[in-house]
Amino acid sequence: MTGAAPLAAGDDDPLGAHTPGGLSGYRAFFRVRSRRTLFTAGIVGRAPLALVGFSVLFFVQAATGSYAVAGFASGVATGAMAVVSPVFGRIADRRGQRGPLLIAAIAHPIAVALLIVFGSLHLPLPAIGVGSVLVGGTIAPVGAFMRARWPHLVGRGASLQVAFSIEAIADELVWVFGPALAALVAGLVHPAAGLVLSGVMGVVGSLWLRRGGDVTVPSALRPGPQEHGDPAAPGSAPARHVFRPWRSRRVMALLLANAAMGLAFGINDVTVVAWTTSIGKAEIAGLVLTAYSIGSTSGGFLMGLVPARIAPYRLLVGSATVFGIFWSLLVQSPDPYWLFPLGVLAGATITPMTISTNRVVHDEVNPAVFTEALAWISASIAGAMALGNFLGGVVDQAQGPSAGFGVVAYLAPVPFVVVAAIGLTLRRRARVEAA
Repeated sequence: MTGAAPLAAGDDDPLGAHTPGGLSGYRAFFRVRSRRTLFTAGIVGRAPLALVGFSVLFFVQAATGSYAVAGFASGVATGAMAVVSPVFGRIADRRGQRGPLLIAAIAHPIAVALLIVFGSLHLPLPAIGVGSVLVGGTIAPVGAFMRARWPHLVGRGASLQVAFSIEAIADELVWVFGPALAALVAGLVHPAAGLVLSGVMGVVGSLWLRRGGDVTVPSALRPGPQEHGDPAAPGSAPARHVFRPWRSRRVMALLLANAAMGLAFGINDVTVVAWTTSIGKAEIAGLVLTAYSIGSTSGGFLMGLVPARIAPYRLLVGSATVFGIFWSLLVQSPDPYWLFPLGVLAGATITPMTISTNRVVHDEVNPAVFTEALAWISASIAGAMALGNFLGGVVDQAQGPSAGFGVVAYLAPVPFVVVAAIGLTLRRRARVEAA
């Protein structure tokens, strides 16, 4: 399943190597040099995902003097990332990751250069929009690519749970420091510096991961003409499998649950900014959101300690339960300062949802479409977050700066309701069929 390569495989990282659970699981996991290198390459490669939104915002605002145009450009870039992620994922599943990574390594810096030229020449809004689409649409979904690599390298069980846990932690690290780094270089160096940094890190990360080999599913393991990877008829040629989420109730539950989470995240972010600004403490908004990230990173670490013998879907239901409880509590905050402890608790439920979602996807979908499936999950969150940002602004403007938390309280239980309902339905069907 994996090509021999410095990062992806080798004598020091045999396929299916055993990793114990608990704290020793992390030590054993990172004891292998190729895993440490791959993890580092993944962080560099996914940096543009967190840099671009804020970098586009800062540059376009400086170039046009308009926050409205800057917000539009940033939203367009983020939306383009969400739209192209499944496309990159499908190409990676069918052709391997090396091709999409090369495309990103070449196209992203070119797109960055075009947007900088368009902005510097003060071209009209359509040109800025096109440049922003190109900047966002040329970023490979490295998070999905990384999660698709680990099952081939470490097998199943505790080692895979640790791998998914460190990927969730890597996401948080990038999203905590990425926007801050974009703001820092834009303010200290040049408004376009964040975009340039995104282009450079995109090239380095993509080529680094590309050098590390590939992840492909051999044709012998690809499903035949029948649906869901059933054995093909004798003498028939293997057919390309197409990701059809509606054919799996569990996958549809994941997409709906993650979309509800994305809506809650988007509304929450805007409401935190609106509420802290309304009391004259806009500067603490970033600190509050950092509290969420600290909680999320901690939750990801703790998930790596959970015994791998727990069934993935049962783990998902449990994670959704805790998510619903703690995100519903945010509305009880009497003032923004209470969001620091409550934000840590709410944030601690994010990565358990992410990790359990990845495990369910890994067990549920055919290996030939695993990367695309992960990309669709990410796209559902990103798209819903963009919508949540808009809805949060509307609600906070109409009902008060903290009103968005009321909407979050209604959205928080939705993931549990969805995954629990589907789980009960499938269990009932299994009992009927067994009888």
